[in-house]
Amino acid sequence: MTGSVRTTASSDLERKALITSGRPLWKAVSADLLKAVQNGAFDSGFPGELELAQQYGVSRGTIRAALKPLRDAGHITAHPGQRPIVVAGSSTAYGPIYSLLASIRESGMKHSSVVLEQHSVRDPAMAARLSLAAQAELFHLSRVRLADGEPIGLDEVWLPADMTRELLEVDFTDTALYSALDRRCGIVLDGGTEQLTAVAASPLQAEQLGCAEGTPLLLIERTGCHRARTLEFRRSFVLGERFAISTAFGCKALPGDGG
Repeated sequence: MTGSVRTTASSDLERKALITSGRPLWKAVSADLLKAVQNGAFDSGFPGELELAQQYGVSRGTIRAALKPLRDAGHITAHPGQRPIVVAGSSTAYGPIYSLLASIRESGMKHSSVVLEQHSVRDPAMAARLSLAAQAELFHLSRVRLADGEPIGLDEVWLPADMTRELLEVDFTDTALYSALDRRCGIVLDGGTEQLTAVAASPLQAEQLGCAEGTPLLLIERTGCHRARTLEFRRSFVLGERFAISTAFGCKALPGDGG
């Protein structure tokens, strides 16, 4: 079951859009949807265009126009013929592969994880990454990420335990870390750095991923920040043959503008 939008009657929404500074209807709908996304209204699933059009009492063209800013800002993903997906359950699209879970679902595959470790640890090397004392307690999560039941990558993350103890109770077999971090701890990462490197699978990684030793992997190392404090260190090893990254920047050429 998908989430529903709590709105006034469509006539009231349209009247409000027309009265307030001549604001176009699609902008009013877009703003209302953005607020609903940020409030977690669609955690159980995002409605399709037809359902939204019926709920708002507008055309599907208006809904498409309203969804475009949400897609462009990274709040949802959507492709022709596919239901939109809320990205990471937060208001911030973070990093070039902000959510491996969202990327898997966007491809139409079923996501799941095998949790290897989910506990509190003391790790001086990881504590140093977070600018903490060597004996600081950390939350550590390690998972094998699956797409349609097939391993796609290994994922490890370390966070300060004093701010993230609630994550010890979360079932991460099909839950995005950043969504749980937002809902359980009230934390949304707002900056950081990422480094991407090509590496070869170690014997242990090969066993966990079901691939040959030496298979090319994409290593993504991420340091995430929250309110100018380093809060996350993350390592993801992704099978290069099963994952690709694409990004968009600046303006896009219109059809027929080649020269």
